[in-house]
Amino acid sequence: MSNTDLVLRMYDLFGKGDMDTIKTEVFHPEITWAMPGHHPLSGTMKGADEVIAFFSDLFQAGINVDDVHFGELDNGTVVEKHHGHGLSEGVEYLFPTCTTYEIENGRIRAVQVHTADQHGVDRYMWSRFQLKSVADRLLVGA
Repeated sequence: MSNTDLVLRMYDLFGKGDMDTIKTEVFHPEITWAMPGHHPLSGTMKGADEVIAFFSDLFQAGINVDDVHFGELDNGTVVEKHHGHGLSEGVEYLFPTCTTYEIENGRIRAVQVHTADQHGVDRYMWSRFQLKSVADRLLVGA
């Protein structure tokens, strides 16, 4: 299987909701997934469980994706380019995005998301995911 086919398989399994197969057959045991920005979903997820939880949150964000294209660099890294679209509070957002996938031993090992409109992504995500009040956040640790 080519590296691009591996990434396409992940997308197919994701579309079917088959997270178990993604976890056991597609993801490297030490996978990292880095999402840039200053919003509730940004950061580096480590391990399959964190990445799959991130997928769930990303799905809840309500972003639709189209104009998807794949290519493979000379070092085996897979590059995926797409347009993400979101609608929040009457505002339509467009997120031109590129994601790179590093493959190790036939598994996805490291993913880095790159966006052309980081400020737009930040605004959109904050509109979709609100923090609890300070009082409610303080009670969590009590």
